[in-house]
Amino acid sequence: MHLNTGRSFEEDFVRMIDGHTHKEFNINIKHTLKEMFGYYEEDEVFHAGIVPGYQKPDIYIQYKGDRKYISLKTGSAEVINEEDLKKFINYLREWGISKRTIKTFLYYHFGDGTLDGSGAKRYNWLEYRLKLSEDIKFMNEELNARKSFVKDFVDRCLFRGPKEGSIPANYIYFGTLEYGSLCSKKQVMRHIENRTWSFMDNPHIGPIQFRPHARYIGKEIKNERYRWQVMFWWANLQRDLAYISNRYEG
Repeated sequence: MHLNTGRSFEEDFVRMIDGHTHKEFNINIKHTLKEMFGYYEEDEVFHAGIVPGYQKPDIYIQYKGDRKYISLKTGSAEVINEEDLKKFINYLREWGISKRTIKTFLYYHFGDGTLDGSGAKRYNWLEYRLKLSEDIKFMNEELNARKSFVKDFVDRCLFRGPKEGSIPANYIYFGTLEYGSLCSKKQVMRHIENRTWSFMDNPHIGPIQFRPHARYIGKEIKNERYRWQVMFWWANLQRDLAYISNRYEG
């Protein structure tokens, strides 16, 4: 969804690959393409392009008739998704998440003692996390109790996006043109299946934590709609993707 990568990085990635062959790629790109396509003929031309619109993949790479869609991350990118709060609440309801957990989520999100952001006093995230400590503990236990839900949520954030009918990404790539880690959906899902995140105190679903786009604590509200947006981030995403890429077969 183009949240974490500059357009220039996407364009540079496409420019390096589109219309070129194996001998013109650097070592990192050669390795990346081998991971995606397996064997390929070294004199065959690859094609690449920007994925238009608000989609999870930023670019596509095509070899002969096989097209792969890739979400690109670079720099210090850890935010992996952002969406309308009401849409996310509906997603939780579709999965049968309890009213208690949904209320806790909303209290934490607005941080003002209300479920709709209408409270007069707003607390910072740490104050409110302490205030709701028992409810947040219950919420974390429920949100992480079912691996099927955790895997679906991670897939939704990283690969397919919240909008039905969108183009899903086949891979996520974190790095630069010279060095990076490529992970497929299969690799990420195997990692989620094998791990737990019970040690985390912050509100989370698997490795993904959430927060409001803005609370405007002690500040004038610049854009009210930002209080109705929820952001999701994966701390240490680059490190974890490097581990996943090396640990699991793609």
